Amino acid sequence: MQPKQARRIRDVIKLIAENPARDDLDIKKMVNMDAYRVRVGQYRVIYSEDGHILDVIRVGVRGDVYKA
Repeated sequence: MQPKQARRIRDVIKLIAENPARDDLDIKKMVNMDAYRVRVGQYRVIYSEDGHILDVIRVGVRGDVYKA
């Protein structure tokens, strides 16, 4: 992962931590999981939230990130 892309991902995670109900990001609920995914270019961030806690589960390239 390029440093520029890592910064973009970090910035998106910070935005979600500040306000999980953002409508300006491509956030979708995961099917059969209590988690969400946000699209950051070709990368996906899988995360869950519980009140004030944001738990980043996985970050990876689209397609690969969904494999167990």
